[in-house]
Amino acid sequence: MLVSTSAFSQWTFISRIPGNPSVNSISAADQNVIWVSCNGGVLYKTVNGGVNWMLRNSGLPVTGLIGISALDTSSCWVGTETGSIYHTSNGGINWTVQFSLAGSFSNGVKMFNQNYGIYYGDPTGSGQPYQFRYTTNGGNNWLLSPNSPLSTNDYGVVNAWDWIDTAKIWLGIGNPVANATSTRIINTTSGFAGGVWNSTPITGTGENIGLYYTAIAFTDANNGMAGSFEGDMRKTTDGGITWTSALNVPLTGVKRYRYMSGIKDGSNVIRVSVIFGSSNYCFKTTNFGDVWTLDSLPSAGTSGGINQMEFLNGTLGYSAGNAGVFMRYGNTVGINNSNSQIPSEYNLDQNYPNPFNPNTRINFRISKSNFVSIKVYNALGKEMITLVNENKTAGSYSVDFDGGNFSSGLYYYTLSVTGGTEFFTSTKKMLLVK
Repeated sequence: MLVSTSAFSQWTFISRIPGNPSVNSISAADQNVIWVSCNGGVLYKTVNGGVNWMLRNSGLPVTGLIGISALDTSSCWVGTETGSIYHTSNGGINWTVQFSLAGSFSNGVKMFNQNYGIYYGDPTGSGQPYQFRYTTNGGNNWLLSPNSPLSTNDYGVVNAWDWIDTAKIWLGIGNPVANATSTRIINTTSGFAGGVWNSTPITGTGENIGLYYTAIAFTDANNGMAGSFEGDMRKTTDGGITWTSALNVPLTGVKRYRYMSGIKDGSNVIRVSVIFGSSNYCFKTTNFGDVWTLDSLPSAGTSGGINQMEFLNGTLGYSAGNAGVFMRYGNTVGINNSNSQIPSEYNLDQNYPNPFNPNTRINFRISKSNFVSIKVYNALGKEMITLVNENKTAGSYSVDFDGGNFSSGLYYYTLSVTGGTEFFTSTKKMLLVK
């Protein structure tokens, strides 16, 4: 007897970005369109959730690309390590420079819509203003925030920022003084255009390179966490006015916090990527560090890690790391053979329910351990999303498909099994009715 189990969410390895670059930043416009920026002027885009990648760097300088923000498959902005912002409106076929400041460094860029966006860049030196800039016209002009705070021989940290909305924003700062025991987190509650800034000291244990808070995440206007590259963990309940010690993740020894992500849906979920020795981990908390739970990573994730992650909602996210490792967090295939019987053949069942709105389940069976993929196509044959793309052992499986972001209409889903001399493919129709 076959009994279907509920699908569960976890990190799944999807692909390696061509050339295996170390990814600096990631921007997910939707579940299919994701952009990544890397060193050496390398920038890629996918339109099928990371299964295939397209190089899109014509017109970009051959330098580190730091910080990226995409709205869709056409519009994207990226910063450089030389303090410039580039923009494309044609999907990366061409890029044009919108802003440049010699001696600066881009730490992050975020476009909230086609017109309004913010930019986090380094000061050009001690006593100079941080390049906190904003645009109201899609980047045609990037204006320096009024009263932008001045550097005190410190500087910004790549992607070490978070926001609740366009007004409430927090930014981490690095103190390069050897063995520093404090740095600061800068925040505003009135937005980059408002020009009201608060600078709050935050303590830690520095190394010979200094003290850097590389990971910051908030779940609402009051509650957030910050982790340093030196292994300090802090939390706040008053919007960053004060920071207190929080429990570290349960790894004994030297640990380094790389990046942090907070879910703004009331669940209080915060995830942090951790470098521990030669391995990488991801931990999750729902109570601001009182309890940490391990988010299991596939082997590629353990080696490549998570340099940045971006969640579209509480159950769907993407990440990229070193060696081009790209992963997806979401509902995965669940084995549903309760008596351990091995199917005698490959088979793809009709989805149920069908028609559906917007969720449906697809059952399939694998008689031998092989590489398995399930892809969804529209009526014109365009690939829309990959549901499964990994090696699976022999067994009976189910995968859930959420069509919430798709238009009503006829779709096809295809099961492909490859491995050695084995090859099997089967396609069925399904109807989404909203």
